Amino acid sequence: MPVLTIRHKTEYRYARPVSFGEHRVMLRPRDGHDLKVIAQRMTISPEPVSLRWIHDVFGNSVGIAKFNGPADRLVFESEVTIEHEPKHGIELSQGDDAFYYPFDYSSDEMPDLRDSINPQHPDPDGTIEAWARQFVRPDGPTNTRDLLTDITHAIKRQFKYMRRFDPGVQAPLATLWRSAPAPAATSRCS
Repeated sequence: MPVLTIRHKTEYRYARPVSFGEHRVMLRPRDGHDLKVIAQRMTISPEPVSLRWIHDVFGNSVGIAKFNGPADRLVFESEVTIEHEPKHGIELSQGDDAFYYPFDYSSDEMPDLRDSINPQHPDPDGTIEAWARQFVRPDGPTNTRDLLTDITHAIKRQFKYMRRFDPGVQAPLATLWRSAPAPAATSRCS
C-alpha cells in the first residue's frame, strides 16, 4: 500500500496587526475504505489559545482555532501521512442506475446533493456548460465512468496552476478563460 505525505502551507500577511476571529481548519483527509491517515502534524502561528477538533455532518475532521491578541501574520502548516490503496476506477455494471449518464438520484439523496447540482456561479453564455457537455456522447448513452475519466484527464491536460493573490475563490469562468482552450461550441444544453 503506497504511503504518501501531503504538505500544506497557507500564510496571511497584513500591513498592520489585526485581531483574528475563530478559524475553521480543514486540512486532514477523511479516512475511508481506500485511505487511512497514519500521522498528522499541524502548526499554527501565532499559536491559538485553543484548538479543538470536531466532525462535520459529512464526517470531515474540522479544527476550530481561537486566537488571543493581534498579529500581522497568520500561518497554517500541515503535514499528513496517509496509506492509500487506490481502487481501479468506478466499478459499475450495466444494471446499476448510474452506469450511464444522465441518471436520476433518489429522493432520499436529493437534500444532500441539491447544492452540488444547482449552479453556484453564473454562466450567462453557457460557456461552463459547453465545456462540460463536450464529454457527453452526442450519438448515444455516455458511460459514467468514461465521462468522469475524460473530464479528469482534460482538467489535468488543459488547466494550469497559476498563483493568485486575489482574495476568495476564483470563479469557474475565470478558470476556463485563463487555462483551458475555448470549447468547440457554446450552445445551451437542454
